[in-house]
Amino acid sequence: MSSKLIQLAQEGTDEAHKQLFAQISDLVAIDLDQRTDNELALFAEVMLKLYGLSTPKDRVRLAQKLAPQANTPNQLARRIAEDDVRVASPVLATCPVLTQGDLLDLIERISNAHLQVLARRPDLSPEVSDQIAKKGDRPVHRILAGNREIKLSRETMLQLVKFAAEDGVLLEDMSLRPDLTPTICQSLMPLVNEEARKRLRGVIEGSLSQEQLNQFARLKEIRREFGSKLELTDMAQLWREAERAKITVDELMILLLQDGRFNHAIELLSARGRIAMKPLKDAVFSGKKDLVLKTAAKAGLTSPTFALFVKTRSEHLKIPSAQGSDWTSSYLKHLETTMSAKKSRCGDFQAKRKERTEILPTGATAAKASGS
Repeated sequence: MSSKLIQLAQEGTDEAHKQLFAQISDLVAIDLDQRTDNELALFAEVMLKLYGLSTPKDRVRLAQKLAPQANTPNQLARRIAEDDVRVASPVLATCPVLTQGDLLDLIERISNAHLQVLARRPDLSPEVSDQIAKKGDRPVHRILAGNREIKLSRETMLQLVKFAAEDGVLLEDMSLRPDLTPTICQSLMPLVNEEARKRLRGVIEGSLSQEQLNQFARLKEIRREFGSKLELTDMAQLWREAERAKITVDELMILLLQDGRFNHAIELLSARGRIAMKPLKDAVFSGKKDLVLKTAAKAGLTSPTFALFVKTRSEHLKIPSAQGSDWTSSYLKHLETTMSAKKSRCGDFQAKRKERTEILPTGATAAKASGS
């Protein structure tokens, strides 16, 4: 221990204790993973003794440093988790040393603000989730229902369905959970709109994959977080905003099509496929399939998104859906052909490169011999 720390410890005033807390936390937490068990135990003992005399700012800094560490002393982590929510949040959200038993114990004593943070943890057991649901208020219930990393028990699901009858946000999150059972789906059916009912029927019948459910949830999340920006009519500007928000071209295309913005969807395809809007729009409406396929491939659309695009086209133009099926099949073949051509070019390049590598030393030797 440095002489300055010893001096602060010996001084014994509240101000000295505050400084001692801050300096020891900075000194030890910076390389916590290299500390021995004895050093960690001593560190925790000192921090806990000084904890009540430290400033909120210093406790926040300590919590941020300790939260991700796998060897943070458990007793200290528990003490921080019960502090003011501004201090406790990093530890409640991610600290790996808090066991499920610790979390169950904490739930009895922490506020709903703390529970809102805790409900986002990706490692909550069904037992812990049960207790959070029982004690939590409406915001806690919404967060818990929206946490798709955890599995909720049947009892908690049924409890949340009851609350969802009077809470549209909770209802939406519940209908998109990946762990829905047929029984829970049946409980939700009378409460949701027709679109959600179709989705729930798909879950019951086993025709809806986990990937599709995840996509539904992702699109709902984008609508919430991207908000009014989706209403932009300048597709170049909308795409720039989407890229900043890490929204893919597939996701943005689906959202535009869901909103009935078919012309904007063509404009997005034009921008991403690097083709003028007029010839592309003419191709879409007059049925020049090849140009549309090539543009969609350049834009990076996956086959399911392209299938939705051509389905919307059929509905928009009031033409038989069979034509849409033909376009989708052609698009799959186009993607396969393009991929095969790329692989072939890559193979030719590698072969030529190998051939040159093998020839060059001989040529170099010959040149050297000629020069001599």
